[in-house]
Amino acid sequence: GTQAEGVCRFDGKTFTWFTEKGLAGPAVLGLFEDKNGNIWMGNNGAGLFRYDGKTLVNFTEEKGLGNKEFRAAGKAALGTMARIYAINEDKKGDLWIGTVDAGLWRYDGKTLTNYNTKEGLTSNAINTIYKDKKGELWFGTDTEGICKFNGKTFYRFEPK
Repeated sequence: GTQAEGVCRFDGKTFTWFTEKGLAGPAVLGLFEDKNGNIWMGNNGAGLFRYDGKTLVNFTEEKGLGNKEFRAAGKAALGTMARIYAINEDKKGDLWIGTVDAGLWRYDGKTLTNYNTKEGLTSNAINTIYKDKKGELWFGTDTEGICKFNGKTFYRFEPK
């Protein structure tokens, strides 16, 4: 992932650049390969992209979750998936997508669910998603510490 030139893939012999559908321009901050081999790419403005080995899709636009106001005037918005900072997968294979202004999204392959501070996140700015050795996800926020999800609600991780 690059600051403004999209994503470059090297297969051991050839470099392939992915720049179409809005991937180039905003910084690519999240890259993740899921259990099915799809490559997910998130950038700060055009959203989430999926590459299945053949076709690049702007997933955010496909689902109608873009934020034209951010691209035009820098305005953040809940309920959007335009500013992706982190991507990971849980034990069940659900994809978790962290945004810098609209909380977390979970995608189970069919349904997208958005979580923000109303559901207990300590911040709507998710900078990183880490999966530990047990397969549990940890969500690092901008200024409000680390959150975990117990399957129903989010809670702030407090070291003992």
